[in-house]
Amino acid sequence: MATFAAFSNTDILQDLRSRVSAGAVVTDPAELKKYSYSENMTGEGAGLALAIVEAQNTADIQGALATARKYHIPIVPQSAHTSTVIGADGIPGSIILSTITMNHILEISKADSLAVVEPAVINGDLDQAARKQGMFYAVPFLGTKWY
Repeated sequence: MATFAAFSNTDILQDLRSRVSAGAVVTDPAELKKYSYSENMTGEGAGLALAIVEAQNTADIQGALATARKYHIPIVPQSAHTSTVIGADGIPGSIILSTITMNHILEISKADSLAVVEPAVINGDLDQAARKQGMFYAVPFLGTKWY
């Protein structure tokens, strides 16, 4: 079956680059392969993403989402890409939205029992920061059976 693409990858990448921080868009095939596949990826879904956006801030995330919406391209969010559950592998032609560098704890409020963090904060790091204020973050133990 023949398909018609209204926009070229060049058009899409140009739009994407205009919406995110300089240098945030990665299209190197070796990097695309690294981010697109994991040991969990099998079957027909395997394929290279169109680009990786290494988001530095909220504006980069918004820019990537605006381009994806405009061109109807799937977004695959990734952080450390260490998930033991399938779901963060690239989809052919997708935009991988990496938040790995967005790993800052912005605020911990003991009075409100509230932490404001960026998406790639490691649970253990948040727990250590909370303990410095006399609190703790209950890190989930995935895969552990509780009886």
